[in-house]
Amino acid sequence: MKKLLLSLFTLLLAGVLTACSSGEDATETEDTADNSSATEEDGAAEGTEEESGEGNGGFLWKVESGDTEMYLQGTIHLGNDDFYPLDPAIEEAFDSADVVLPEFNLLEETPSQQEVLEYATYEDDSTLEEELPEDTYAELASIFEENGLDLESMNEFQPWFVEMMLLELVTMTSDVDSQAAVDLYFLEKATEDGKEIVSLESAEEQFEILSGYSMETQIQTLELAVDGYDEAGEEMEELADAWLKGDIESMESMSAGYDEAGINDEYMEELNDKRNMDMANSLDEILQEDSGQVYFVFVGTAHFTVDPSIITELEEKGYDVEHVY
Repeated sequence: MKKLLLSLFTLLLAGVLTACSSGEDATETEDTADNSSATEEDGAAEGTEEESGEGNGGFLWKVESGDTEMYLQGTIHLGNDDFYPLDPAIEEAFDSADVVLPEFNLLEETPSQQEVLEYATYEDDSTLEEELPEDTYAELASIFEENGLDLESMNEFQPWFVEMMLLELVTMTSDVDSQAAVDLYFLEKATEDGKEIVSLESAEEQFEILSGYSMETQIQTLELAVDGYDEAGEEMEELADAWLKGDIESMESMSAGYDEAGINDEYMEELNDKRNMDMANSLDEILQEDSGQVYFVFVGTAHFTVDPSIITELEEKGYDVEHVY
C-alpha cells in the first residue's frame, strides 16, 4: 500500500512534482534540455540497428477514425538521461505527429511560486502540526531534519503540499528525477520541431484537485507517504525500471489494491476517474472531427492502465484501440 501512492503520483500528475520542486531554476531546466538533446543524438547514432520493441519504454496505443490517426503514449513523470532516445516505435509515432497533446505544457503553463503558495497554504489559522497525528508529525519532522529542513517552518502548508515535498526528497535519493521526466522530453522535442501543442488539462486544474481534497484524505495520503519513506527511493527506481521495460503487469500491480489502503473514495475519483473521462471526451471530439492529422497524446501511464481508463472509455465509445508497444 505504501508503494501505491508513489506510483499514482508519478504516473498520474504531470506537473505538480516539477512545480513544487525546491531549489530548481531555469538554468537547470535548460541544462536538462541540452543534455536530453545530446543524449538523443548519441543514442540515435549508436542505436540505428535497434528494432521496435527492443528499446526503452512501452505503453503505446493507436486509434484511428477516418483519415485521422491518434497515438496514445503512457509516460512516467520522472526520468534520467539514460532513458533517451525511447523505443523506435515511440520515437517514430512522435515524429509522425502534427499535433501533440500533453496533460499540460510544463514549459509554458507551470504556475508561479506565488500561485503555488496560494494553493498550498491554509486559508484559516490551521497548522500542519494541529492537523496531523502526533506520531506522524514527529516522524515527518525527523525526515525533514535528516534532509537539513525544519518542519516547523512548514506549519502553514497543507498536507498535500508537504507530501509533494516529501516525494521530491525521495527523488534526491534515487537515480531518477522530475527534471528529466518523459513529459518534458516530449515537450522539448515538440518545441524544437515546431509541433502544435494542445494541452488536455491545465496546471491550475491539477493543483485544484490536490488542494481540493478533504483534510481527512490529505492526512491519510501523507501518513502513507511518511510510513513508506524509507523504501520509497528504491520503489521509485523499480517503477522507472518497469516503465522502461514496458512491463504493463508490473505497472498495473503497483496501482492495484487501492481499496485496501483505506483512503476515501474521493481520492481516486478526482485523481484518476473523472480526469480520464474528461480527457477521453476531449479525444473523442478530436477523432470525430477527422481532420486527417496525426496526433500524439502523452499522459501518465496510469491514465491508460487504471480503470476507468482513457482506453476503456474510448472503447466504450466504439473505438478500436490497438496496443502498438
